[in-house]
Amino acid sequence: MKSGVKFITALTFFLGGELSPVQAQTPTYYDPEWRITAPSLAGLPRLRFLTSLDFPPFNFADANKKPTGFNVDLARAICTELKISAKCEIQALPWADLEPALEARRGEAIIAGTAITAEKRATYNLSHSYFKFPARFIANKSAEELSGKSFVSSLKGKKIAAVANSAHAAMLKANFKDVEIVPMGGIQDVYSAVKSSEVDLAFVDGVSASFWLSSTKAENCCTYLSGPYYSEYYFGIGMAVVTRKQDVDLSVAIDAAMKNLEQTGKYKEIYQRYFPISPHGQNF
Repeated sequence: MKSGVKFITALTFFLGGELSPVQAQTPTYYDPEWRITAPSLAGLPRLRFLTSLDFPPFNFADANKKPTGFNVDLARAICTELKISAKCEIQALPWADLEPALEARRGEAIIAGTAITAEKRATYNLSHSYFKFPARFIANKSAEELSGKSFVSSLKGKKIAAVANSAHAAMLKANFKDVEIVPMGGIQDVYSAVKSSEVDLAFVDGVSASFWLSSTKAENCCTYLSGPYYSEYYFGIGMAVVTRKQDVDLSVAIDAAMKNLEQTGKYKEIYQRYFPISPHGQNF
C-alpha cells in the first residue's frame, strides 16, 4: 500500500481492544446487506484507470512492459461488471504523477495501492477498502507445536522476531505481554532468524511473507501460524480506488461493481491468481 511509503506494510484491525485472528481464506470487505446500485455511466466517454509499475504483485510490468497485476485485473473486471469494457483503458505512470494526472483529467480513477486516510478523503472520493494487509506469525516447521485454542497463552516466553521500530514490533509489545521480542535490522534478518530457529516465531507482514514462504530462499522451512491479524489503529483502513470529488456517480459505480465482484466470486478468482498462499488464511 502506498501513502508516502514505497513498499508493502501490514494492515491490521483491532477488535474489542485486543488483537484477534480472523478466519478468512479469501478476504471479504463488502457487507452483503449493503444495498448499492451502480448509476448509469452512459455519458462517460471513457474510463481510464491510472496505475504505476512499481508495486508487485498489485501493479507491475509484464514481459511486454504492459501494466499487469492484481489491481490491473481488478480494474478490468470492474469495467466488465459495469458493461463498459470498450471504454476502459489502463495507463501506467510514475507513482508521483498519478494524482496530478487525475486532477488534470488525464484519467478518471487511480488504482495503484492508495491508502485510505482522512487527508485523502478530504481531497478525493475513495472507494470502500478492497484490500487489507494482515500481520502474521510465521514459524519453522520443525518448531514445537503450539495449540490453536490456547495459541496466545502458548506464546509465553517465546522469542519472536520483528523488524526493529516497526508497527509489528509495536503491536507485539502492546498485545503480547509475556513474549520476548527480538528486534531485527530488516525483514531479511527476520526471515533468516526464523528459518535457522534462532527465534521461535516471527511477526511480519503476511503479504510479503507469502512470497518469501513460497520462494527458493525459504527452502520450504516455514509456515504461517495462527490467523491473520488486522488493526486500523496501527496501520490504517486499507487500499481504495481514487476518483475526483465531482465524479460521485463514478465512485458509487466502482463500489457497486466491486461488491458484485466479491459476491459472484470474481474477486476470489483474481485474488487466488496472485496469492496462491493466502496471507488471509487460518493456520494452526
